[in-house]
Order: sequence, then structure tokens, then C-alpha cells
Amino acid sequence: MIIQLLGVRTADDMKFINEDDLRHHLPLLDCRKLLHAFRRKYNNQQNHCTMATSEPEIILTLSPNTSRNSEPSLEPASSVSVQNSTWVSAFSVPWEKTHESLRRCLAQGKRPEAADRWHMVRVIAEAIRQVCLNPPFKQCAELAKSIVDKFPESFEDRTEEGERMGNGYYTLSKQLRTRIEKCARTDSYGCVNWQPSQLPEGESRESLNEKKRELLIIYSQEGQRGAQRRDINATSTPSVSDLQKEWPFLFMQKFLLQHFCTLTGIELESRLRESLAGKSKRVLQYFKSQLLKWKKDVKTVLYGLDQQMEDVDSGLAAILVMIAYFKDKEDALFLLADVNIPLYCTDAEAQISLPSIPRLIMLGKIPKWMLSIEGRVVLRMSDHSDFTSALAVLFGSFYVFNIEYPEEAATTLEFIQRFFVRINPEQSKCASKVQGPHV
Repeated sequence: MIIQLLGVRTADDMKFINEDDLRHHLPLLDCRKLLHAFRRKYNNQQNHCTMATSEPEIILTLSPNTSRNSEPSLEPASSVSVQNSTWVSAFSVPWEKTHESLRRCLAQGKRPEAADRWHMVRVIAEAIRQVCLNPPFKQCAELAKSIVDKFPESFEDRTEEGERMGNGYYTLSKQLRTRIEKCARTDSYGCVNWQPSQLPEGESRESLNEKKRELLIIYSQEGQRGAQRRDINATSTPSVSDLQKEWPFLFMQKFLLQHFCTLTGIELESRLRESLAGKSKRVLQYFKSQLLKWKKDVKTVLYGLDQQMEDVDSGLAAILVMIAYFKDKEDALFLLADVNIPLYCTDAEAQISLPSIPRLIMLGKIPKWMLSIEGRVVLRMSDHSDFTSALAVLFGSFYVFNIEYPEEAATTLEFIQRFFVRINPEQSKCASKVQGPHV
């Protein structure tokens, strides 16, 4: 089935397939096994002159019970039966929701306009997600095949001369899958893996819970040298202190950022470091070049930065200017504390009023950084952490712990998210009070 989707009709066509063509459908090792198996069979057939003139169609067969150590098999298509998934066989395309012009083309056996086709893809994708939130490509292909079989003149992949290309339904399959992936990416504000639905191979809920218990034991014995999502996303959101007991690794700088990467597909610290290095100076230069047009709050920040520019990280300076520009509150993101405060939660809490929403605590002129959530310090960053590292932890905590942006800093966080981190979901977490500058 997979090979057919790539347009392979005969054994000879396999000479034109490489690992890059297969890697989105199969693990790398299986790709190599498949190609190795084919080349060995094909060479043997060539050497013995036994290849038939009329070659059968071939497909890749990998059953759920296939051993990882065994090689994939190449078999004639006629020897394999393809069973539709339950939802696919029962799925009804909501044609009534598509454009009338598209339905008219289908009735007349004509090719629809691109706009009508894309609207149809969106309608079908949304309907699919009502019954299956994130189906694999194979199931999208099954549905696409049924649509193309019904309306070949309108949807079949063809050359300009009218000849069928490949299996005829690959393009529609890809369009459906791409649209569904786009919907999945915006399910939870930019996250691409908000609630993993599949368990790792060979694992069950009980086996994962057992591993979780082992990690807790390792963590209690070895701290940072030793050792989720379902708990965090629960309808009744657990407290941070409960999560800290259940998932202590999430409250370590390295693992919090790794979890953010799992959710969004973005390595946050490196993304911020790259963006702040290139864009912070542009932001500052823009505001300085327009100095006379700004209101008092922005001018005050700019004048203050000029006095101590050598001592202030350019990324921090840009964020402070944006806070003033958006009329947000600086202490909604950053809190200053006496450098002499011991780095223990209880002592810090005793001397600083800590809010419930995530805050960065800066200790001293060359700051050490701490993250507080729900009125207590939950994470202390390493001594070599700079502002970019600290900002990554602060910003990442909103995603990892499923916390809304605070109203007093929502516009600034949205700006960081879209301008620096480059997460741009279709919906916004906040209504910006003012438009951002064109920098």
C-alpha cells in the first residue's frame, strides 16, 4: 500500500525509490531493509533472467506482528487484502457543506477550481477530526481513494495528456493529511503534540506507571543525576506542588525545555538566542529612532537604558521597552530580590511577595535566576544561566504547565511568542491593547 502511494506499479519502478521517499512512512531501519530486500531480489532475478515481461504490482507489507529483525516482504498486490479502518468505511463526506460550484463540477465531471478544492479539503478534514482526531496518512489515503474512485474526472491525478499519475489519489491524500496536521498544530495554541494519543511501542499504562515510580525513586535518591502530559491537561488541573511530587523532572531547567520541545517541536532556548541576537537591536534602534513620538513610560525606559546600556542584556532591554510600549506591568514578568537572600524556597518566599502566575526572580546586579509559580520558588537556574536561558524557562513554563498568560503582561508575552519564538497559531491568547511596531 505504501509503495503504491508513491506511484510504484512494477518491480522495475523500485529502482527509482530511495530512503528519502520512504522515511515519512517508515522508520529509517525499515526503509533500508525494504530497499535491501528489493535490490537483492531484483539482482538475483536479473542474473538468472527470470524476470517476467509483464511484472506484477508490488506493495510493502509490514504487519503489526512483523519482527523488527525480519526483513519487509515484497509481494504481488493481488496477494494482499486491504481492510479499511472502521471510521473510514463508515465516514460520510459532507458534500452539502462544500461550495455549490464544486458540486456542480462533480455533477458535470469537470475539474473544480483550486479555491473550491481547497475549501472541500478543509470541510472534509474538519469532518474527519470529529470522528478521528489525528488519523495516519494511510487512513487519509483510504478515504481519498474512495473519493477519487467516485469522481475520477474531477480529482484523479493526471498528466496534461490525461494519463493517470501513480495511483491517482496521492495528491488528495496528501492534502487531507496536511490539513489535518495543521488543525492538530493549533489545537492547543501552537503545540504540535499537546496530548499524545499513542503509547510507545511495547508499553501499556501500567508499564509506564511502573517506570514513573522507578524515576521517582531514582530522583529521590540521586537528585538531578537520576530521573505527564495527561496529569497536566486534566480537567481538574493539579496544583504545581502536586505536579512537582509526581513529575519532579519537569522542574529542572533541562527537562522543562525538553518538554516544551516535545509539545511544540521547537528548541526554545536556541530559538530565543537566535532571535534575540538578531532582533533585539532592531527593536531598540527602532524605538530610539522614533524617540520623540513615544509616551512618557517608553521614554523613561529608553533613558534609563542609555545610562546603563553596557550592563544590560540587549534582549532584556528590548523586552523592557516592549513592556512599556504595550502598557503592561514589568513586575508581571520580573521580580527583583536582594542578592543576599539564600536560595531556599522558604527564605525567598518569606522576603518576596510571590504571585501565583509564573515570574522570573532576579537576584543581584549580575543576576541569578529563579522561577516562581503559585507563590513559591519551583526552579533555580544554574549560575551560568543568562537572561535568554531564564526567559526560555519563564516562557516555556506557560506551555508546559498549561497556564494562561497573565492579563498584566499578556500582550508582551504574545509579542515574544510571535516575534521571537515564532509560534503563530490562528487564534490568539489575548487581545492586544495596541499594535506592535514594524521592526
